[in-house]
Parts: sequence; C-alpha cells; structure tokens
Amino acid sequence: MPVKKSNRSEVFISYSHKDKKWLERLQVHLKPLERSHKVIIWSDTKLRGGDRWRKEIEGALSRAKVAILIVSADFLASDLIHSNELPPLLKASENDGLIILPVIIGRCAFIHSSISQFQSINEPSQPLNSCSDGQIDEVLYQLYGRVYSIFDQSTKLD
Repeated sequence: MPVKKSNRSEVFISYSHKDKKWLERLQVHLKPLERSHKVIIWSDTKLRGGDRWRKEIEGALSRAKVAILIVSADFLASDLIHSNELPPLLKASENDGLIILPVIIGRCAFIHSSISQFQSINEPSQPLNSCSDGQIDEVLYQLYGRVYSIFDQSTKLD
C-alpha cells in the first residue's frame, strides 16, 4: 500500500519527564531549524495551565511529520507514552509517512521494544549518557541533519 501525502509539518518530541535535561539539550540543537524553516518543534513543554493536555498532545501527534523519541528506561516504562503516544505514532508511520527517529540516551530494552524497527540515530550500545560532551553534540548534530534533510531535501549539510 503506497504512503499517502499528508499535511504533516511539525516535529513531535516524545520523552519521559525524568529525561527533561536531554529534551532541553536537543531543543538547543533544533533551534536553528525553527528559525531557518519555521518548523514547529513540539513537546509538552508548550502546554500551559488550563490547556486540555490530552487534546493538545493528540493534535500535535496528528501534525507531526517527524517524531523524535528520546529513549531511556524511563521512556520505555512510561504508561502514558506506551498507551497514548506510541500507538498513533506507529500508525502514522505505517499509513501516513511519519518518520520516527529514536535517539538512545541510556541503556535500556530498546532492542526488545516496538520502536526497535526504526533505525536509531546512535547505536543502542552507545547511549548518550556514556558519551563525552563532544560525542553527544555529534550525535545531536546528526539528528539535526536528518531532520533538516527531511524538511529541506534540496540542501545538504557539510
């Protein structure tokens, strides 16, 4: 079955709140993409008091062209992620061309999970929490480059 075209135009970041420092570091690396291509990088940090958080997350999931998964043991243990975020992401990947980009931040059961079918940015044997700052920046730059190329196929990075 061919993948249909969609109006998906955002990046959705899924993470465990216990891994918030990794979200913040990733957001720094993705900031130039927001500026240069006006791409919305969505995470639940955009939620404000009074928002219907479940509805906001569902909307962001439906607009995502790319989903970045910040994978750790806490991520894989999260019932909210497992029950509410992963099913629509996996379905959109299958039916609507959503691109799922896992980045492994800590040793975990990634290879035994439903998301292991997607090539991770870094090897599961080389999680970010075992890397030097320079190596972490290199992996996050590779992730940035992959997202950049998805939103701008005609431009190549050095």
